[in-house]
Amino acid sequence: MPCAWRGSAVVAALAVAACGNSDDDDAADPTTAATSPAATAAPTDAPAPTTADPGTATTAPAATEPAGGDDTVPTTEPAGPAEPELGEFQPLEGVPGVTDDTIGFAVMGTGAGNPMGYCLLACYADGVEAYLAYRNSIGGVHGRELLVTEIVDDELANTQVKLLELIGKSDLFGIFAAPLLYTGFADVNAAGVPLYSTYVAASESGGMDGVFLPATPQCLDCTRQVLAYQAKLGGATKVASLGFGISQASKDCVKYNEATFDRWGPSLGIEFVYSNDTLPYGLPNGLAPEVTAMKDAGVDFITTCIDQNSVLALKQELQRQGMTDTHVLLPQGYADEAYISGNADLLDGDVLGVLFRPFEANSGDTMLATMLEWFESTDAELNDFTVQGWISADMAVTGLLAAGPQFDRASVIAATNQITGYTAGGLLPPVNFPLWHDAPTPETIGDVSPLDCMATVIVRNGGFELAGDPDRPFDCWDPMAEEWADPVPTSF
Repeated sequence: MPCAWRGSAVVAALAVAACGNSDDDDAADPTTAATSPAATAAPTDAPAPTTADPGTATTAPAATEPAGGDDTVPTTEPAGPAEPELGEFQPLEGVPGVTDDTIGFAVMGTGAGNPMGYCLLACYADGVEAYLAYRNSIGGVHGRELLVTEIVDDELANTQVKLLELIGKSDLFGIFAAPLLYTGFADVNAAGVPLYSTYVAASESGGMDGVFLPATPQCLDCTRQVLAYQAKLGGATKVASLGFGISQASKDCVKYNEATFDRWGPSLGIEFVYSNDTLPYGLPNGLAPEVTAMKDAGVDFITTCIDQNSVLALKQELQRQGMTDTHVLLPQGYADEAYISGNADLLDGDVLGVLFRPFEANSGDTMLATMLEWFESTDAELNDFTVQGWISADMAVTGLLAAGPQFDRASVIAATNQITGYTAGGLLPPVNFPLWHDAPTPETIGDVSPLDCMATVIVRNGGFELAGDPDRPFDCWDPMAEEWADPVPTSF
């Protein structure tokens, strides 16, 4: 799997079927990866009603020369802390979910029936509620407290039914959603109800202007330097990719991986030597023949288009056949302590891409320390969906502030779609909401995402080590580059 959000999209498709770095290669060696805890204090940040996220420079950042000598990819330094904006109270009438005292939201997602082996609805809801608790502690928005009015479990198969029920209710303004299936998103969008969701939804929500995500719908015809770079960090010289035959998204992922290594692998001394996109979901017969074939091909790194549980089965078979030095690009598991520490020996040395500022980075002038403090104070269960819940809630607040005190659903959707530099207080590379509702093409990817950025962590001793610069944890490339260049360490 090439990256976290693409792999998450694969995981969602499987559910349907089932029901950072230094300037040279030596410094990039995972054995020298830096470990740095988040700073214990950082100034709070807040959204502002402008076209750029607070804490992010509104003017073009100065470019610094990247390691490979290509100066086309800028490095962004934090603009400094911003005072939280609270908005202004003005009376409103007839706005669903809004009273003089509160603004109500529902959280909907998959809890019961989730076959994927990770915490989804509960963790996402914890992230949303942690952010709202933080926001209410500093005064809420437009003089009102932000509330979760209900948490709804779609039980995997009832997403559309549950969403249709929610959009008919008068006591909610918007919806936070973390399902495995996306039936009903189009209904919410048509009803004009703001909906905030996760990376996973990117592949299913194209063209929906009222659905807001921290990722654009994926470009299936693009290749990304970051995948080849992460394989290099994992010690790769010969690469394989595995996917499920029952899922077209999984098969597309394998095809994408092969194309990526065919394009970028030679520059890093990496050869793509094996693929299998016909695995049966659930791996009822195990993976012994496939691992033997990879062993014969000399595979030392595997990109995975399979789910989290299947990765464990793969790692067990690799160990059984003596391939303990063959590492894997994990599909998920960031901040999931039980998964990582409980499988420490199996996963040691494996690589994971992180699309938000990792916990192991320094906080600097970003919201990282504040987020971690509120996760701790609210006893949030942590994985990457907890962070996405926090970001979803911040997106909602950003839109409310951008719309001004005389807001309603339509004005919040319209105002959010004018924001071009959203970073969730430095947690994300800049999001260009006006262009993030439709999948880019190889010709337009540079307009949609001028920087292609990701942080990388490596499993070490039951935890994670940051592979990049703790102050500038995102490795960024020019997505339109024709030639290989080393990434630019970046902070937002």
